[in-house]
Amino acid sequence: MKDLQDILSIAIRQPAMSDQLQCVGSESVAVPDCLDFTLQRFTYDRPLPVDDVAMVVYQPAKRGQSASVELRYCVAGSKYCQNPGCTDQVCAHSSKDSSCNQKQPAIDMITVRFQPAFIQSLQKGATNSTLFDMQSRKPFIKTTQPSTKSKQVLEQMVHHNYDGTLKNIFLQSKALELLLFSSDQFVQNDTDERFGCRFLTHLEDREKIENAKGILLEQLDAPITIRDLARRVAMNECYLKKGFKAMYGTTIYDYFQKERMEKAKGLLYEKGMSVSEVAILMGYSCISHFSTAFKKHTGLKPCELLLR
Repeated sequence: MKDLQDILSIAIRQPAMSDQLQCVGSESVAVPDCLDFTLQRFTYDRPLPVDDVAMVVYQPAKRGQSASVELRYCVAGSKYCQNPGCTDQVCAHSSKDSSCNQKQPAIDMITVRFQPAFIQSLQKGATNSTLFDMQSRKPFIKTTQPSTKSKQVLEQMVHHNYDGTLKNIFLQSKALELLLFSSDQFVQNDTDERFGCRFLTHLEDREKIENAKGILLEQLDAPITIRDLARRVAMNECYLKKGFKAMYGTTIYDYFQKERMEKAKGLLYEKGMSVSEVAILMGYSCISHFSTAFKKHTGLKPCELLLR
């Protein structure tokens, strides 16, 4: 529990009592002769300012004992309905009588603890370097923000459909990706790996990207050009596009369309509005264009969703 509180105190940017967080799910998986994976998901009653945090805990080899590596992450996530297959796509169990809940902001605590023997096996045959070679003579704990690639891997580890042996294989492969990206960040101190692009090492630039995302969400019914968006947040267009992709893993257009169609889906399915009403409300002058965009995102035509 102490480890949990330590990383939470870094991630949450204001004092928060433990009773503000509610554990809504946990999972522990032991991959034989390789690693232990744990996931804890917490929701909260009121909005909390949360920073994504990555932490490496390294213990060098001692006499009769191999080196050990533990990766810890605290990242913003989402809790979906009780259906394990439910993501931000159309719920597999959607129906008019469904009680599928809205997705809810959450904090995911993820720990990957590699077994010392496995770390030793990775280093066999290496004559010129060892894992975390620059720090190999003494233990250390280092904390930073997870890279864009690491966050994508973590999302895959939390939301997947594998089970049994395939699940172990999947988790092992993703854990090794995290180990590789952690080496890039903590040993090479590569700011491009850490933030996706070098200029995002500045808090001011990251805040501009966050403001741009907020503007997109505020006017889903009124598309804005990238040029106008860049002017509103006082940022170069090229930097805005590159920074947005680095921070959110998608282009500005794809993000806007995804959120736009999610809102349209809610208006159709939950509010019971007609296809033409929703198309007009979302800024489409042509219903067929809206229908094409909706199917591209959800896999269903608007009229097909209403029939489910």
